[in-house]
Amino acid sequence: MKKILAHPGMVFSRDQLLDTVWGSERNVTPRSVDVYVRRIREKVEAAPEDPFYVQTVHGVGYRFRDEQ
Repeated sequence: MKKILAHPGMVFSRDQLLDTVWGSERNVTPRSVDVYVRRIREKVEAAPEDPFYVQTVHGVGYRFRDEQ
């Protein structure tokens, strides 16, 4: 998540996020990112089912939106 927060508006793929956290030698699937994103949304979003801050860019990945 730190990577997304440091670059608001920039879209990161699941693989990019996994490489940042676990490196190239990992034993988790790219779909694991979805689970972590869901948990983060539950903590920071007013409505996790309709996220404002941690957005999904379908077919690409995730981005952080910092403007109000």
